[in-house]
Amino acid sequence: MEQSKTERIWNFISMIVFLILLAGAGVLMLNRDTGITDISTFDLLVISIATYRMMRLVVYDRIFKLFRDIFKSFQGTGLGDSVSTIVTCPWCAGVWISLFNVVIFLLVPFGQLFIYVMGIAGVATFFQIGVNIMGLTAEEKQMDVREKRKISGSTKPR
Repeated sequence: MEQSKTERIWNFISMIVFLILLAGAGVLMLNRDTGITDISTFDLLVISIATYRMMRLVVYDRIFKLFRDIFKSFQGTGLGDSVSTIVTCPWCAGVWISLFNVVIFLLVPFGQLFIYVMGIAGVATFFQIGVNIMGLTAEEKQMDVREKRKISGSTKPR
């Protein structure tokens, strides 16, 4: 789908806003004598998992559906198209959320607690997805066995 001129302009403005927020975060970090190098490898992993979880929350989860629908209702207005894309595209949302998470982690009191809670929720999500995959795989295997028994005419396990 071709972008309209208005949408391209608002996408450009969104990019400029992101860069301004990024620069503002950098200035705040300088003023507070903290920086990205203060993030350990383990903390980077937790922030990454928290970003994954928050991205899923914003883009896919039911609790944010109203939020997404509000922005979708402004589609066709340029700004609405740009913001709607940000909240419905996992890659777009992930970039904005990662900036948010790093700022929260480094600059907000109790920000680390928030990020760790979201990181733990992200790990729990991975477990839930894994369990779902294992359950579906087991069900598929059971269905295959039942189908093979039907074909062979056998009702007893071998």
